[in-house]
Amino acid sequence: MAKGEPDRMRVAIIGAGFSGIAAAVALTRRGITDYVMFEDSDGIGGTWWKNRYPGAEVDLESHIYSFSYERNDWTRVYAWWYELQEYLDRVARTWGILEHVRFGTRVVSAEWSEQDRAYAVSTSSGADPELFDAVISAVGFLNIPLVPPFARGDVAYEGALCHTSTWPDGLSMEGKSVAVVGTGSSAVQVVEVAERDAAHLTIFQLEPNWILPKNSREFSESERRWSRLAPVYYWKRLRLYVGYDLRQRNSQHARLDGRANQMRRALALEYLQSSLADRPDLIPLVTPEFPFEGRRTVISDTYYQCLKSPKVTLVPHAVTELTSTGVVDAAGEKHDFDVVVLATGFDAANYLSTFTVTGEGGKDLHEAWEGEPDAFLGLMVPGFPNFFMMYGPNTNAVPLVSFYQAQAGFIAKVLKHVRAKHLSAVSVKPEAYRRYNTRLQAQLAKTVWARTSSYFKSGTGKVVSQWPFSASRYILSTKAAPYTSVDYS
Repeated sequence: MAKGEPDRMRVAIIGAGFSGIAAAVALTRRGITDYVMFEDSDGIGGTWWKNRYPGAEVDLESHIYSFSYERNDWTRVYAWWYELQEYLDRVARTWGILEHVRFGTRVVSAEWSEQDRAYAVSTSSGADPELFDAVISAVGFLNIPLVPPFARGDVAYEGALCHTSTWPDGLSMEGKSVAVVGTGSSAVQVVEVAERDAAHLTIFQLEPNWILPKNSREFSESERRWSRLAPVYYWKRLRLYVGYDLRQRNSQHARLDGRANQMRRALALEYLQSSLADRPDLIPLVTPEFPFEGRRTVISDTYYQCLKSPKVTLVPHAVTELTSTGVVDAAGEKHDFDVVVLATGFDAANYLSTFTVTGEGGKDLHEAWEGEPDAFLGLMVPGFPNFFMMYGPNTNAVPLVSFYQAQAGFIAKVLKHVRAKHLSAVSVKPEAYRRYNTRLQAQLAKTVWARTSSYFKSGTGKVVSQWPFSASRYILSTKAAPYTSVDYS
C-alpha cells in the first residue's frame, strides 16, 4: 500500500468484460471497494460488447459460461452475444460495479514507483497519472483483431470491408455477394447467416479445421421453468463442469494417445463424412491434415450443410490482395464482392499488447518476456509486484469462467492479506515461477499443440496460451499459492 496510508487499498482493473467483472466481484467480497475499472469501449461486456457479427454466439454451454454466484434464465443451450452482454451488464449493476467504470478510457501504461510503492497508471484521457496500490489486467486473450497485410491501411476495395470483431452497425448481407475469409469459429457462425441472407457466398479457406456438432438449440419452456430452480440450475452446471474436467485430466484431450482425443477425433471424422456423403468432392477439401485439437476445434451444426448450398462456393486458397471490386486469391483468380468479411482471428500470443507495464528497476514486462509470455499460474511475473493478469499466459482452457473466478479469488485474497497486515507489496517467488513454468512446458511438450502451428504459440514456437490440465487442478493451485508461492513485504 502507498506509504503513509496503511488502510488504503486502491486497485485499477483494466477491462470490463467477464474477467474484469469477476475481479471486481471478488474484491468487493473481500471488502476492497476502492477500485477503478478502465474500459476503452462504451459499455460492459468486453468480447461480448465488441463481437456483434451476425450469428455470434458462445461455444460453451450457457449454464457453465456464467458466474457460479449469478444464475440466469438462459433461453438457449449456447447464448447469443446479446444475451451474454445483457447478463454481464446485469451482474455489473447487481454488484455496484458500474459506478466504478470509466468508459471510453484506455490504459496506456502502468509504471511501478518504488518510492510510492504503487503503480502510476496513465490513460488515453491525457490526465495526469493516478496512483494505484495494485493493477489487475483483465484485457482478455482474443482481443486484438488479426488483420491480414492485404487489408491494412488504405485499401483499394470500395465495398463493405470489416473484421468480425468490428462489425459496423447496420451492415446487412441481404441479397449481396459476400466473401468470408477464414474458416474458424467466428467464420462458421457468419457463414450460417450469409448462406441464408446473401445472394451468393464465397468462403476462402487457408486450411480446413476439425469440426464437431454443436447441438445448439433453444430451451423449451419446461426446461427453463426447471432451470429457474436453484438445485436444478446448479446440477446442470456441475454436470457440465465434471464432463470438461474429466476430459482434460492429464491432457488426454490434447495428446495423440489420449482417450478423449481419439474419441473426439473419430466423432469429428464421422461427422464430416456423413454430412458430406452426398458431396464426396468436398470431403478432401475440408479434411484437416493437422492433429485433432492441435488448433481450436470448431463446433457447428450448420457449416457442412452450408457448403452444399448452390449459393455457396468454397475456394481452398487464401486471399492475397484486395482490388477495388473484390479480392485476388492465392491462385491468382479475381473475385468481385459487395461485402468482404475478415474472419481471420486475433493476435492471441501477444499478451498485454495494448499497454506497457514497468516493474522494479524500470524493467518493461514485454522486454522481460522476450517474445515468450509466461507467468506463475498466468497471474504474476517476478519483478512486477502487485501486478496481476486475468486470463494470462497458459490459462486458456475450459470452462473459462471457472478460471476467471479462481484467478479473481486468488488476487482478492492476497490483496486483502496485504491490506490487513499493513504491507505494501506481494510478489511471486522467482523459484516458484521457474519451477511452475518448467513443469508446465514439460507437459505441454507432450500435447498436439506443441507439434501444430497455431495462435497458441509465440513466434518462437513456445506454447504460451494453453493450460494442459483440468480446471480443478488449476483452481486448487490458486487456493494453495497464496501460502506457498508468494512473498509479502
